[in-house]
Amino acid sequence: MMYSVRIYTRSHGNTQFYMLIGTFIVSAVFYWLYGKDYLIIYISSSLIHLLLEIILFVGKIRKGTVYVFGRKLPRVADIFLRALVDGPSVFVPSFFVADQIMSGHPWTGILIATLIMGLASLYMGITDRNGVRRLPENEAPLISRRTMTNPGAVMFLALINTVSLGALFLMPMPYRTHALIFVAAYSLLVMLFYLINYSLGARFVEIFDAKREAYVKPGPLFQAAALTYDSIYEMAFLFSPAYWVVFYLGLFEYAAIS
Repeated sequence: MMYSVRIYTRSHGNTQFYMLIGTFIVSAVFYWLYGKDYLIIYISSSLIHLLLEIILFVGKIRKGTVYVFGRKLPRVADIFLRALVDGPSVFVPSFFVADQIMSGHPWTGILIATLIMGLASLYMGITDRNGVRRLPENEAPLISRRTMTNPGAVMFLALINTVSLGALFLMPMPYRTHALIFVAAYSLLVMLFYLINYSLGARFVEIFDAKREAYVKPGPLFQAAALTYDSIYEMAFLFSPAYWVVFYLGLFEYAAIS
């Protein structure tokens, strides 16, 4: 079994809370400057992450504990916090990249989105790493593991991704181009997040060795392949319904296209 692993301490919940505020501010600025599409993608990405977090919890695929300002969060609050941070923090900059490329300002979109995601990733990675380093010798860090190869989850993922690919390619032009740029930007921004956090020792992939009954951390090449798979197949296409469902409902204005 393969797992996506995060090493953190009780202070990680504080980091997530500050990320929640930062994500809300960035999304509000984009909404103010570029219109309601950014409010819609903020809401839709939060909702789909909320749904997936509930599935991960019910299926016992994600395990871990979150504390905010020293208090252990109830699982419901933990799920909502993850959804409101993990969804918009990547979806909103990715939508901005697609908008800017379609409106003829590719470098504006790429540089601003990379800066936003890079700073957020550094902040989360550095605070997690420093929190672990400051732990007393008799206290172990907290570990969150998400199963990447659970058979039921893999089958569900294949189904969702097949539907998502069909939905994306059935879009008429130029909306299909916008959507595919969005998916590509999402994948690359998630990979940037993983790269920064892996280099800081906060995120990586482990394999459970049944013979030794222990978790094993593979080498860098395996890590790169697994995290790339996670970024594109397990993340971008899985969460893309937050984009294409909204499109088919006719809720986007697409100011950058019209």
